[in-house]
Amino acid sequence: MDNKQHIRKELLKGRNTLPEEQRQKYSKIITAQVFSLNQYIHADILLIYASYRSEVSTYKIIEHALNTNKKVFCPKVLSSGIMEFYEITSLEDIVLGYKDIPEPKTTEFPFPNAVTLNTLMIMPLVGFDDKKNRLGYGGGFYDRYLQRFPDIKPIALAYECQKYESEIPVEATDIKPDLILTEQRVF
Repeated sequence: MDNKQHIRKELLKGRNTLPEEQRQKYSKIITAQVFSLNQYIHADILLIYASYRSEVSTYKIIEHALNTNKKVFCPKVLSSGIMEFYEITSLEDIVLGYKDIPEPKTTEFPFPNAVTLNTLMIMPLVGFDDKKNRLGYGGGFYDRYLQRFPDIKPIALAYECQKYESEIPVEATDIKPDLILTEQRVF
């Protein structure tokens, strides 16, 4: 079985070699899929990453959510291994932070400690397999966060080139997304 670091490197290389024009085209298709999901339509709160480098772009989703009166929270790394979500009210609330990853500039409005409204999380990934095993960046931030909020059923966005043909090695603490959306299909 391949180790996670080797798989991560291989899949990132594939994603990074997608031409920008293709990434934009695929991101539009994936964004349209998000907008059609019942989980998104009925969400009152959206926990979503601000896309970084060659990730599926999330900025149109963030704008749409804000324009349709959803509360939007983006992740911010506070210390080694610790991530929290903070409310944003516009894209101007996002600045470069930990490792130059876009994140909220404020820590004034944290996500509540209890999920009371319809909440959807859209999480990033490096790779995935047919069983929806998710390979992240290796920090375990989302797995730790979701252990605190087991009622949140996350979805992930990816390009088809991020699908790993074998099974991704998993650990007991790894949390699978409920759905993975690509430009070609929904897993």
